[in-house]
Amino acid sequence: MPFRKTTDPYRITVAEIMLQQTQVDRVLPRYRSWIKKWPTWRRLAVAGTRELLEMWSGLGYNRRALYLGRLAQTMVNDFGGKLPDDPAILGTLPGIGPYTARAVLIFAFNRPLVAIDTNIRRVLIHEFGLPDTVSQAQLESLAGRLLPRKRSREWHNALMDYSRLALPARIPGVPPLSRQSRFVGSQRQVRGEIIRQLVGKQRITLRVIARDLDLPLEAVRSAARSLAEDGIVIATDVTARLAKTGEPVRSTRPE
Repeated sequence: MPFRKTTDPYRITVAEIMLQQTQVDRVLPRYRSWIKKWPTWRRLAVAGTRELLEMWSGLGYNRRALYLGRLAQTMVNDFGGKLPDDPAILGTLPGIGPYTARAVLIFAFNRPLVAIDTNIRRVLIHEFGLPDTVSQAQLESLAGRLLPRKRSREWHNALMDYSRLALPARIPGVPPLSRQSRFVGSQRQVRGEIIRQLVGKQRITLRVIARDLDLPLEAVRSAARSLAEDGIVIATDVTARLAKTGEPVRSTRPE
């Protein structure tokens, strides 16, 4: 995993946002291509919406690509191209929530913090015989007591690897690793198809998408509205196109 071989805050941030709700094997080729095309915040800051979505294609949850573009602009305009190492500031930036802020600080700066993803949660519950109802606060308290404060980066990598490589997929009393719901016929599929077509076209007709996917037109309209609410497209009941940077978005959702 190339992001294990760097402490560059930019590359770590790209990896962490790509890894949100996406498996590592799907992320790796996109991560390598992304870093090759945009190796720094400054290079990424000038990328357009179409470029971002084209490079992101296949990872799903496309708004994460736009978050990265906005984040790059914020880094350049407000922070001189350097990622701040304050978790309170990081958590307010586009695409970065509490977990991602901590993960970036751990893997880029080796900060003595705890970040509990699904894998680390499994390890703590399994090794300490905890009930699966244990709260996040209790797990964070336990993880904080276990943390080797000068080796936070190595420790978190080790726990994640232990979960993936040593623990069984199913452990009595521990919920299995989460899996996404059915893709075919879902709104995720329709959203992905709309974006896929818009990467190559200026405008698409929603009725054509419905025909191609053999779905009701209203299902496609609903997906287009959700993309509009995310600021990715401008949609009507008939067509959709990519939103331009900073363009006001008007959803067609009924009042």
